[in-house]
Amino acid sequence: MKNLQESLEGLHEHYLELLKNVNRVLDVNVEMLKNQKLDFGLYGECVVVEDVINALEVRIKDDAIISIARFQPAAVNLRLLIMMINSARLLERMGDLLKANFSIIKDIERNSPHIAKYLQSMLYPMVLKIKNIFEMYVKAVIDNDEKALYLLLTRDEDIDEISHQNMNSLTELMKASPDNVQGGTDLVLLNKNYERFSDHVMHLVVDLVYILKGENLRKIELLEEKKLSKK
Repeated sequence: MKNLQESLEGLHEHYLELLKNVNRVLDVNVEMLKNQKLDFGLYGECVVVEDVINALEVRIKDDAIISIARFQPAAVNLRLLIMMINSARLLERMGDLLKANFSIIKDIERNSPHIAKYLQSMLYPMVLKIKNIFEMYVKAVIDNDEKALYLLLTRDEDIDEISHQNMNSLTELMKASPDNVQGGTDLVLLNKNYERFSDHVMHLVVDLVYILKGENLRKIELLEEKKLSKK
């Protein structure tokens, strides 16, 4: 029978494997945006990777629940196990979000080929930044680097700003011609999906800060909002 430490180490390995697989689907998104088209070979790979992501999410959840029941861990380890469950579930959703983007890219390529160039010129630079943020999070998980986590929290504003600029540009694009509306709408959806992915990374960061520092940033943020609303 494993002890608690062995169980935590096993969960950590599974979590890193989950992160690696989500990052692979993100890599494929980046490549397809750069090439402005759907690559069916890479899409097939991501179908397999998605199955791996789903299986890892279930295994992490089950193993964490068993560890809580069997070992009745103290506060810090209990927080870690709960974070593993919540973060694994969120990563599974992030993988679904990235996979859903492939259908949108396919629709743009098929129905609005004159719009496809914006996959590279507009969305590709934003997603490269998001990929960098995600990989910084992965490194922070490996290194238990709380300073890197606080730095990451400031990067979300950059993505929000780029996303907002993209939305303005896409609005103007659709106003310019009725022929741009369908493809422009697809680009808007992609832009929102990538912004949502970035927001999810920030949620992962906040959860890891809670594990390393015992500091619930979400609670602090809600309390600050409540104070401001009373002024």
